[in-house]
Amino acid sequence: MIKQTTFKRNTMRKIIITAGICFIGCVAAKAQGNTVPVQDTMTVYRKKIDELDKEIIHLLGERMQAAKAIGAYKMTHKVAVVQPDRFNKVLQQAITEGKKEGLSETFVKRLYEDVHAESVRQEEELKQH
Repeated sequence: MIKQTTFKRNTMRKIIITAGICFIGCVAAKAQGNTVPVQDTMTVYRKKIDELDKEIIHLLGERMQAAKAIGAYKMTHKVAVVQPDRFNKVLQQAITEGKKEGLSETFVKRLYEDVHAESVRQEEELKQH
């Protein structure tokens, strides 16, 4: 939970800084009688999206490592791979958090179903080794 909060704080900080830089650039250009080309603004935001995408992939990789560790524990303790109650709890928490970020319930549900499917796949893969 702390890592998620830190991630959100860092992400928000980066977004605010990026927006501030764009705003300052626009004000400076207007003061000089120029307009900031749309392409420059798009480049800034696209770069930001690229950075965020890398972070998302990194976090998903970390999540899968945790899923593998849980899978190993489940194998050792003869616990079923799929835990529907746990998944539903995680999904509901994600939907609630997603709504706070302006994400639709449908999007969050599809995302978490895909993430869960990959987690299950990786846990099942452990059984084959």
